[in-house]
Amino acid sequence: MSEFNLTLDYYELLNLHKTLLEAKFHTNPENELVAGSPLVAKVYIQVRDLLIESEKGSQWKNWFQLSNRPERKKQAVLMMRKDKRWRRVTIDEKSRIASNYLAPFIFDDETLKNIIAEVDYGYIEGESIYVY
Repeated sequence: MSEFNLTLDYYELLNLHKTLLEAKFHTNPENELVAGSPLVAKVYIQVRDLLIESEKGSQWKNWFQLSNRPERKKQAVLMMRKDKRWRRVTIDEKSRIASNYLAPFIFDDETLKNIIAEVDYGYIEGESIYVY
């Protein structure tokens, strides 16, 4: 398969970031599959990395820390709960699925483990939620 390169200036990259953010974390998406798409996650991580490499890189690295975006984490957890695959996959597959939903944010393994527990057991930010 051929690879293609896309050339963007900073502001075009910024607008692509905003578009992907909207598509992945919309509270009422037209297509729920976008949020957990491995392809969208891969592209968005590339956009994140380019923003972090820009002149404003330190600000972007801070912005992309999942710990600084609790509203995005909450939305990702809610979307994972709707994912029909979730209840029937292994823990390794849950890690992969969760990473795709959480992309492009930066987080550690412990955070990922805790988020999987939130999805499995119904806890978001200290509140118990019934999950069936």
